[in-house]
Amino acid sequence: MKYIRAKANFFRYADDKLVVTASWIIQRMKESDIFVDPTPPIHEIEEAYAEYYQKAVESKGGSRLVKAQKRESKKKLSDLLQALVFYVNVVSDGNLAKLYSSGFPVLAGKSKGQPPDTPASPYLQDGRRSGEVAFGFQPVGRDMFYDYCFATEVDDNNIPIWGEEQTTSRSFKAYQDGFKPGKYTYFRVRARNKHGCSPWTPAVMFMVR
Repeated sequence: MKYIRAKANFFRYADDKLVVTASWIIQRMKESDIFVDPTPPIHEIEEAYAEYYQKAVESKGGSRLVKAQKRESKKKLSDLLQALVFYVNVVSDGNLAKLYSSGFPVLAGKSKGQPPDTPASPYLQDGRRSGEVAFGFQPVGRDMFYDYCFATEVDDNNIPIWGEEQTTSRSFKAYQDGFKPGKYTYFRVRARNKHGCSPWTPAVMFMVR
């Protein structure tokens, strides 16, 4: 198996990050025409995800017993994803396009003199107050800038009409306000270094609270 591969050390993820990342992986794998016979089967991972999501919600301010049950469900989901990533790596055999299409974060060797890879797992979540969203994504390396933008409208073909691009050097959760509650907003991001820009991520959609 080649060094370029997907990775899945998810048990160390914070709960909110794992909820988003696992959901994205499940969605991408279900839509895939490459990973057609996954091991373990996706329905088994969906069941583990649903259980973990419920326990993660219940554990906020919950008892020690509930929190222990949440850790157990997190371990179960993480182990299943670890088994699934082995299947993804075997099928992909180091092909970056196939690896990224799985939804898993990708571990690749350093590329000198080339544009960066596309960031993985972009997400939108509820912000700290009404009209605000939280957003983030997985980084692709050190000394990197990230361009991102939002859209609140779509054209006649349901393509987001993107607003002004903004730039950051950080990938962890940030906040953006000024949105209308009850309306959908869209988000995308790309990485940038001195050699060029990556492709944009697929747009993610979220209803503002």
